[in-house]
Amino acid sequence: MTESTKRFRNPSELKIAAKENLDGKWLTAIAVTVVAWLLIDAFTSSNGGNAAYKCIIENGEFIRVRAEGSSFKNLMSIVSLILGGPVYFGVASYFLKLARYETAEFNDMFKGFSLFKTNFVLHLAMLVFTLLWALLLIVPGIIAAIRYSMAYYILNDNPEIGAMEAIRRSKEMMEGHKMRFAEMWFGFLGWFLLGIFTFGLGMIYALPYYRAAKANFYLDLKESYSV
Repeated sequence: MTESTKRFRNPSELKIAAKENLDGKWLTAIAVTVVAWLLIDAFTSSNGGNAAYKCIIENGEFIRVRAEGSSFKNLMSIVSLILGGPVYFGVASYFLKLARYETAEFNDMFKGFSLFKTNFVLHLAMLVFTLLWALLLIVPGIIAAIRYSMAYYILNDNPEIGAMEAIRRSKEMMEGHKMRFAEMWFGFLGWFLLGIFTFGLGMIYALPYYRAAKANFYLDLKESYSV
């Protein structure tokens, strides 16, 4: 994998690009975000305010995980584990089309089910690898999640490759760019906190905004590397 001398967009420029991508498409983007939450996160946060939660980063995004207990079931329900990969793939597909100014449709979020096995393995592998690193310290876990954060986009562009190859390419693509990704992510921290303080309502705006910026981040990297 080789890198060119392309100038990468800074976080502010990525946000501007994200807003341009979402112009006139907010309703569909919000619908994709809400349905993805219903299919995945709703199953891991069913006890609402009665449960203690902690935030970890998976695939470069905040998800809520039960803080109580130590079994795998407290981290991710079976339903979420099964659906996670295909849904994350579909969400990445939708926002990647937006970033490329292509026609993005709500049904794009279900494209991952046509590659169910690959996406299931990818989701499981990313989850296991991230949690194993997090067992050492939280920071290595976050770094690991950032390293794998481009995997679904890579798989969208290269559906013929396997899950582990997508992870390998993501690790290579993110080499030297993890801090740039963290800077972009922290640029949305205020929106994420607002989402938490508004019991998730703020996330309806924040997550489509963030995911559009993240897709643009990937396109910057893709143009600079031969994958």
